[in-house]
Amino acid sequence: MQPFIGSLKARPRLTQKVLVAAVVVLFLGHLTLYLTMQRWESGIGKVLSNPLNVLLLGVDEPNLDAQGELELPRTDTMLFLAVRPDQGRVGLFSIPRDSLVEIPGFGMERINMAHVYGGYDLTKDLVEKIMEMPVDRYLMLNFQSFEEIVDLVGGVEVTVDKRMLYEDQAAGLRIDLQPGRQTLKGDQALGYVRYRRDPLGDITRTQRQQQFMAALVHKLKEGATIRRVLANLPKALAIGNEYVRTDLEIIELAGLYLFFKDLDLQENLHTFTLPGEFSGPYWRLLPREIEHLTTSYR
Repeated sequence: MQPFIGSLKARPRLTQKVLVAAVVVLFLGHLTLYLTMQRWESGIGKVLSNPLNVLLLGVDEPNLDAQGELELPRTDTMLFLAVRPDQGRVGLFSIPRDSLVEIPGFGMERINMAHVYGGYDLTKDLVEKIMEMPVDRYLMLNFQSFEEIVDLVGGVEVTVDKRMLYEDQAAGLRIDLQPGRQTLKGDQALGYVRYRRDPLGDITRTQRQQQFMAALVHKLKEGATIRRVLANLPKALAIGNEYVRTDLEIIELAGLYLFFKDLDLQENLHTFTLPGEFSGPYWRLLPREIEHLTTSYR
């Protein structure tokens, strides 16, 4: 008697094996895709519902130490980004680079020297102590990446508040900007955020940095900017790989983008400079005033 074709005794044909293998592959593929989408939805949902503190650091070119060795770079710009999705708002706190702090093992110093002495870990510890809030993630970029990012998005429109003319040949810095509303290219934008020839020096500069960051976020929300970046994706990836350091995950970046895309920047992006007072060339922070300023973000 011939065995019933569907019975276990039937010898599977090659076509049956191929069909079974294809079904298994398709099943595993759909399962992997489903789990990946679930993970993305879960990860993005977490970003869109939980507080997140990101330390933004801009570093300058490293100097040579007494032994002629390259030091770690100073942090020329320090911004504490407090994202509060549950409240529908964001706080951007500037920490002046000349803020006088106690650096363990080195005494009282400008906070921008913390990165030279102990890298990111020491910088993070000091910022957490000042803000009395944890730093969850960081993003660090240097001047070269800043210029290239601004050029990548097609420039950023800001209002230059005054005539800015300054040159530092040793640092390779030349700033030459006229006042008025204008779109700044990469090198011009770098000069704008670095200029500090004001009566209040770094304090006025931090306000310009805040204004520029708000303008950059606004530019990144535009559909034309996203299309421009996608059209130049290889360059964007090259900039990220070479110049940008961060521990933000792709899912977190996607969640942050979605949150900022729907955020009313005029109403819900609040900028602050940590309160303090001048003490010679330093900015002496005022802890009680800082505590009062940051209470609603804790």
